[in-house]
Amino acid sequence: MSSSLYGFVKDREPVSPEEVASEFLALARSNGDSRAIVEDLVGDDPRFAWEEEVLRTVDPASLALEEAPYVVFDVETTGPAAGKGGAITEFGALKLVRGEVVEEFSTLVNPGRPIDPFVVRLTGITDRMVSGAPYVSEVMPRFERFVEGSVLVGHNVHFDCSFVTAARGGAALPNPVLDTLKLSRCLVPGLGRYRLSSLVGHFGVRQAPNHRALSDAAATAGVFLRLLKLLRSAGIKSVGEAATLKGGRGRIKPQKQHLASGVPTTPGVYYFVDKHGTVLYVGKAKDLKARVRTYFNGGDGRRKIGRLVEEVAEVRVRETESELHALILEAREIKRLLPRYNSAGRDDRASWFIRLDTNEPYPVPGRVSTNAPEAGVVHLGPYRSAGVLDTCIEALGRIFPLRRCDGHGGACFYGQMGRCAPCVGMDEREYRSGVVDEIVALLRGEGGEQHLRALVRERERLARGLEFEAAARLRDLISGIERVRLARAVVSAEGVQAVVAPSTEPGVIEVFILHGGRLVAHRGFEPGDTAGLAGFADEVLARQEGPGKEGSNEARIVAAYLRRRSTVVEAVRLREARNLLEAVRRVSDAAEDEATRSA
Repeated sequence: MSSSLYGFVKDREPVSPEEVASEFLALARSNGDSRAIVEDLVGDDPRFAWEEEVLRTVDPASLALEEAPYVVFDVETTGPAAGKGGAITEFGALKLVRGEVVEEFSTLVNPGRPIDPFVVRLTGITDRMVSGAPYVSEVMPRFERFVEGSVLVGHNVHFDCSFVTAARGGAALPNPVLDTLKLSRCLVPGLGRYRLSSLVGHFGVRQAPNHRALSDAAATAGVFLRLLKLLRSAGIKSVGEAATLKGGRGRIKPQKQHLASGVPTTPGVYYFVDKHGTVLYVGKAKDLKARVRTYFNGGDGRRKIGRLVEEVAEVRVRETESELHALILEAREIKRLLPRYNSAGRDDRASWFIRLDTNEPYPVPGRVSTNAPEAGVVHLGPYRSAGVLDTCIEALGRIFPLRRCDGHGGACFYGQMGRCAPCVGMDEREYRSGVVDEIVALLRGEGGEQHLRALVRERERLARGLEFEAAARLRDLISGIERVRLARAVVSAEGVQAVVAPSTEPGVIEVFILHGGRLVAHRGFEPGDTAGLAGFADEVLARQEGPGKEGSNEARIVAAYLRRRSTVVEAVRLREARNLLEAVRRVSDAAEDEATRSA
């Protein structure tokens, strides 16, 4: 009842006890006991406050952290984006008052559209499960009453809020919002990963997330309660103060903050040194000062970082030209110094391969973790990410008619779509030349670009038809293949390699020269500067530097850096200046085409 009372008071505030008694409670006569009746109704609900003889609602942002009511919630959806084909399939929420769960809200929702198959596999929520569920137009008023006057909490909560806003016709809920993702990045710097599952493990929360709304809300609530303790210990007192924390620059109690006072705001590498001059830890940053300060803000509850901060007596830095140079220098310095707290940086082995057994009549690509020599078996790799390889293999099934069955009997499901070689009558010889050889060429970067272009055209067609979920899935599949091709071209290639990509600076093309896995040169040029490009290529080839040490991961760092930054990347074997000039021309033309399509 108090939720409805909150709405009544909010709409009319301030209200007298008599108004509440007569208009909300519909009491014809209260016999002078209106104040007592309303006080009993309100109780110690922190959402209300008395101002002498009238009742008002309280702005949740002004409440102390320990007094505010919180609704920790999560939604499951049909796809990745609100308002672009995505809709809510499930709500899960817990109401917390003074650290205790006092109420829960959970329901499936009929989205009125099919659920993406990838989401079905992820959440287990099927079209059949939601077919009899209420529509969001029925659920939303109940959810709005449930969250009245409370602080909304979620992990990457703005994703969930975007779906709620879309379901409300574009009107956002008026509640203040706290994001456990942002809070944890501020209060627990240096974790590496801030996924909900990672934070659950870090804090020892009993409830594990499982991609169902109520379970994920419960896991988020466990994380949030621990973050509340860190907020209070850091001197944050109110919800409003917590909401303003950004990237470690909030009101956090300083701890050795003076060590960061002289650090520049440029890209580079920082060294944490103890009182004996021993380097304890090496890290890289796009903004050295901002990154170093996060270690000394007093908000991290992890024992490892706490011990590191206790031992640090000095911070040294080396500035670099760019973020990429900082990444490369960090890798080299970790290998050289082997700092005690850099255990994660000492092993740069990549351990995943794509395997094709040509001894089979219809070889199918699969992911394996070893590449021991086998007669008739082709291994492509190595690659670091198992997930990227799985996405790549799924995309290959979109491009090529991979074997899906033994071909006996009627056509299988994929055969009916023309995507199973035995079912469509492709013999072993045709399969070998038209599928296996084409896959190898595509993934080695030695051909097959027409297949990628066909996928891009299909993605654009889906997007024009407003089939955004299918277009997004196809985009991810294309990206998976492109990442594998880039890794192969950059990391596994022999000789001197030139990697060409558009710069973040308009009108500039960047050239990265790699040899034996090591970055030996890097420079930016205007696309038409043929003399400068030719001179740079001749200079690099004349230098003939030896390859880097075995196991160097600098080429892999460059590949990862470029994947994050640009969709147009080309790697070529550099034998003469002409190779570089042609690659720059192709990349420049492709970048212009991409900019035109995006305009």
